[in-house]
Amino acid sequence: MNRLAVVRVRGRVDVRKDVQDTLKMLNLTKANHCVIIDDRESFAGMLQKVKDYVTYGPIDSNTLSKLIIKWGRLEGDIRVTEEYVKEKTGKDIEAFCKDFLEFKCELSDLNIKKVFRLHPPHKGYEATKKPYTLGGTLGPRDIEINGLIQKMI
Repeated sequence: MNRLAVVRVRGRVDVRKDVQDTLKMLNLTKANHCVIIDDRESFAGMLQKVKDYVTYGPIDSNTLSKLIIKWGRLEGDIRVTEEYVKEKTGKDIEAFCKDFLEFKCELSDLNIKKVFRLHPPHKGYEATKKPYTLGGTLGPRDIEINGLIQKMI
């Protein structure tokens, strides 16, 4: 099993009710929101339903550590620091991210909010109405999701 980063690309206008409900279940309420999920079958069906509104792929530990430090938030919109991660888990951020990707710990161990609110990518999306396989942004992408998230951090 892998951890997947899911980024909502398109906005909230003219979205079918069933797709809107699925996006809400994934905690993707606005464009440029990102969540980290695992690739269970139940999530696979949800991703198939919302593939025209999101892009997703497996995240690596380097990108995840940058994402947590830059955009990870605690209750009260407090930033996550490396000292906080060390105090809470006894590990540095890189070790925590490696363990997280190996399913040895969860983001909830740090009390981090589930959603990362990112900026739009530097130099923009390729095309927000085309799938990734046809030169666009939407749908599944392999490890290239890490490049997109790096541009959004």
